[in-house]
Amino acid sequence: MVSDSGATTPTHQKPQLPPPSNPPSDVKKPEPQGLLARLHRDIDTHHADLMLIVCCCVSGLCDSVAFNATGAFVSMQTGNTIILSLGAAGLPPNQPTLWLRALLSLASFWLGCCFFSRFVRHFRPRSRLTLFASFALQCCCLIAAAVLAQSHVIPSFAQTSLKTALDAAGTKHREEIENNHLSLAPLGLLAFQFGGQIVASRTLGYNEVPTNVLTSLYCDLLSDPLLFSNKGGIWADKKRNRRFAAVVMSFVGGISGGWVQRSKGGMAAALWMAVFIKVVMTCLWLGWKVERKGEGEEKEVV
Repeated sequence: MVSDSGATTPTHQKPQLPPPSNPPSDVKKPEPQGLLARLHRDIDTHHADLMLIVCCCVSGLCDSVAFNATGAFVSMQTGNTIILSLGAAGLPPNQPTLWLRALLSLASFWLGCCFFSRFVRHFRPRSRLTLFASFALQCCCLIAAAVLAQSHVIPSFAQTSLKTALDAAGTKHREEIENNHLSLAPLGLLAFQFGGQIVASRTLGYNEVPTNVLTSLYCDLLSDPLLFSNKGGIWADKKRNRRFAAVVMSFVGGISGGWVQRSKGGMAAALWMAVFIKVVMTCLWLGWKVERKGEGEEKEVV
């Protein structure tokens, strides 16, 4: 506007409002409140190694039963590889079908590794629901194997040991016990679920506790330069402590399985003990502490 004196006066303008600012990045968004949403959240992997160490006890229990009943392993697959190799030469001569049981266990373990690794990758590998589902499937396999042992339809699992069964039976029945292919069913079920167990150790990022392998664990433990060091306290070397605990729990499981098999409950009781332990672990995953954003460690996922 121009005044009578020729000077210009500013026109009335609306005040310019500052552009809306973006909310601070550190403002926490509300967490999903639904039950399913909470189950899909990733767990805090701190202290999840305790679950894997307990899994070592399950490995010891089941391997003590499987080896005692069939001469093959369901967790320690190195032994099965050697048994399979000896089978090519027809050894051992008193167990001509042992190689078949070793092969079945190996193949089931391979299948379990393939299945469970792809299963967890298809979903959120470290979510409560995925871990619960993985361990629930493992429990189903363990329960099925325990039921077969309890039903006494498999002679070798109904006895204290395969050697006892062969010695107790007459010559006429020895071949029947040795060639009873029903023993392949619990072997396959147990080996398959142990594939899921070792996949869980990789998913959670604790490669030093494979739960199934002791040879490399022995090497890593005894090669640790801080094996006998107490610098920073006994709990400072976490990997050393996990390896040591895994070895101890494997022995505990194997020894416990042996003594339980000598009881009236026999092999079935040892397998039901393994079922109980794994069922408890399966339920614990549902209430496991969830991971907070920015606080999780980068761990390897298969």
